[in-house]
Amino acid sequence: VAVPASFALPYYFGPKEFDTLRGVDPRLELVRAIDFGFFAPVVTPLLIALKWVHGFVGNWGWAIVVLTLLINVLIFPLRHRSMVSMKKMQALQPEVKAIQERYAKYKVTDPERQKMNQEMMALYKQKGVNPVAGCIPMLLTLPVLFAFYALLSASIELRGAPFVGWITDLSRHDPWYVTPVLMGLSMLWQQKMMPTTADPIQQKVFLLMPVIFTFSFLWAPAGLVLYWFVSNILAISQQYITNRIVAAPVAVPGRSAAA
Repeated sequence: VAVPASFALPYYFGPKEFDTLRGVDPRLELVRAIDFGFFAPVVTPLLIALKWVHGFVGNWGWAIVVLTLLINVLIFPLRHRSMVSMKKMQALQPEVKAIQERYAKYKVTDPERQKMNQEMMALYKQKGVNPVAGCIPMLLTLPVLFAFYALLSASIELRGAPFVGWITDLSRHDPWYVTPVLMGLSMLWQQKMMPTTADPIQQKVFLLMPVIFTFSFLWAPAGLVLYWFVSNILAISQQYITNRIVAAPVAVPGRSAAA
């Protein structure tokens, strides 16, 4: 019986590696062959970009560092505008508090409280301040954080991939817990630098975030901690640049919204 030189099977047995899957059959798209969950649309281009960078640097850890740098370069303009807006918000706090004090006697359900919100929005518009601008960088970086977690959890490429010294597997936690501690310290440094408009109680709550993140990341993949740590360092560096470009605002006593 003649045996054909090659034949096709409707099955694939092998590692779920991106280039291998594409080489076997283009229909074996990564998001279908590997379950990356809700963030699969973000994980797929992230893994492609990471593999592309890895082709130049030859180390998955440094590939994460370089890719994090590229991501932060892309969001640099948005983060800069956000930081400038937060500085403006900080300078407006005396005027905002003056408006709040005028309406403090009214209950939250009182229709007069609506006038307070209207005055504050008018003040923000007059000064060119967006009160939600400070959330934009976080909204952009968090999906990448979750995507990195899904990538490191399900992708075979980074399993057993070493970085430097004691980090011998980026898909597992740092055995010495050095990077989570450094990440927590960088978050604390960043929190101290960021201009804030919160009251003292909220400020204390914000300062708890580095502690919460540090304990949460103790058992997280080292690659994920590396991404967040490098991202924090880049954000701190940008804050220094922004502080030099935009002088710290000085509030003028007695200045009103109508001034």
